[in-house]
Amino acid sequence: MKTYVRELVARLPRVAPDLQFIVFSNETLSVTARNATLAPVSTFVAANGAVGEQLLYPRQLNKRRPDIIHYMSVYAPRFSHRRHVYTIHDLIHLRFPQYFSWKVPLYYRHIAGPVARSSRAVVTDARATVADLHEFLGVQTSRARVIPLGVSEKFVLNDDERMKRAKHIRDRFSIERPYFLYAGNHRPHKNLQTLYATWHDLVQQPCDLVITEDAQRDSSVNRSERQQWVDKASGKVHLPGHVDVNDLISLYAGCVASIQPSLYEGFGLSVLESMACGAPAVVAQTPALLAIGGDAVESFAPTDTAALATIMTNLLTDAQRASWLREAGRRRAAMFSWDATARATADVYREVLAA
Repeated sequence: MKTYVRELVARLPRVAPDLQFIVFSNETLSVTARNATLAPVSTFVAANGAVGEQLLYPRQLNKRRPDIIHYMSVYAPRFSHRRHVYTIHDLIHLRFPQYFSWKVPLYYRHIAGPVARSSRAVVTDARATVADLHEFLGVQTSRARVIPLGVSEKFVLNDDERMKRAKHIRDRFSIERPYFLYAGNHRPHKNLQTLYATWHDLVQQPCDLVITEDAQRDSSVNRSERQQWVDKASGKVHLPGHVDVNDLISLYAGCVASIQPSLYEGFGLSVLESMACGAPAVVAQTPALLAIGGDAVESFAPTDTAALATIMTNLLTDAQRASWLREAGRRRAAMFSWDATARATADVYREVLAA
């Protein structure tokens, strides 16, 4: 998750001035703090699951003799001979192996599993993933550290900003009716067919459906299902493709509600971001989504189209309920910040250093 890496790299040096940081990256990141330096990594060395990652990357790391290495994504060298902390956001690839390449379980078995078991601490976003770490990778639960993700300040909108952005985005994408929004990738476990079927077949009030996509993750996804998403007499399907952060914020600002119908999530950052923007949030009843949403969201069983239709209809017709959810969502989202994520991560480093 690039957002996770970028936010931590930007904030860790500031919230932990007692620590020194070396940032190994194949991307151009902003590293300006006095207690941080950037160590460029070549594209060859950084290639996920390739020879460079396994043989050359650990050499580059060990030359700097770090006290701790933090692998911020699941892609990491099997052998590094240094104390390390490992972030695993979720294990959806192992919960739903039928939706992914046959290579993925092999990587988890031979690389990710051993790296996780040898870690001094495994950081994950939600308590629901702790059991998965133990079940699928054999990680002792005592080594798991749950650190929720945060919401960037740029997603926080007041009502005037929200209304201005809402008008702009409706004009930009020619959206003429109230609309529901799904923001994310189109992998099968995201359960988009349930969302589409509910909107198309069961919601009678005039409204549109906007579905964005992830430019990288959706390029290889079978598009046949999306080609079946057609308009109806009382509404239109909008497929704007990948949108930048500015447009995403505006789409959240203008929607009747953001909907996350996923069969399983490791956290659900898009839900928090939508609530920060002032969008009512609707989530499938999966552990992580319910945990982050609390009582500030509407929820439904993941395949219950009738329940989802009732929620969507109510949000179109009950302005008071929609307004309450907007305010409750803002309060809930304000409980999650990237600074808090960075501070908790730095605490894990100190814990490992002191052990």
